[in-house]
Amino acid sequence: MQTERDVVYKEEAIPLITVDSKTNKFVVNEDAIAMISSIKGNIGVVAVAGLYRTGKSYLLNRMLLDRSSGFGVGPSINPCTKGLWIWGTPLTGQTPSGEPLNILLIDSEGIGALDQDSAHDNRVFFFDNFAEFMLYLQQYWKY
Repeated sequence: MQTERDVVYKEEAIPLITVDSKTNKFVVNEDAIAMISSIKGNIGVVAVAGLYRTGKSYLLNRMLLDRSSGFGVGPSINPCTKGLWIWGTPLTGQTPSGEPLNILLIDSEGIGALDQDSAHDNRVFFFDNFAEFMLYLQQYWKY
């Protein structure tokens, strides 16, 4: 695992939670956790979830990153995103009171894909919401 000093922000999507194809278990990417842990200051999260092939990745790319590529998109009916992915560099924003805010973008695997069952979909949706909730709690729960 990288130390806080070793973390380098990347202008690309990096896996946050993936599915091990052999065990069918979810795996947390330690590099993504190191990147998140290295952030100083307030954190805001924009996470997208919904049906597969409905433009979640495109929305993040075009509307929030203002670019044509970033999170994976494709022309087929097959899902492009597997698991949860996070943008490798926090966006800069501000809170309603004007304080600096580091904004994390999380893209999730779509629900209802033909190659997965409803149990898998439920877990992906849970992890998407849980990741957002945990990052929110991090702001207020000092241990």
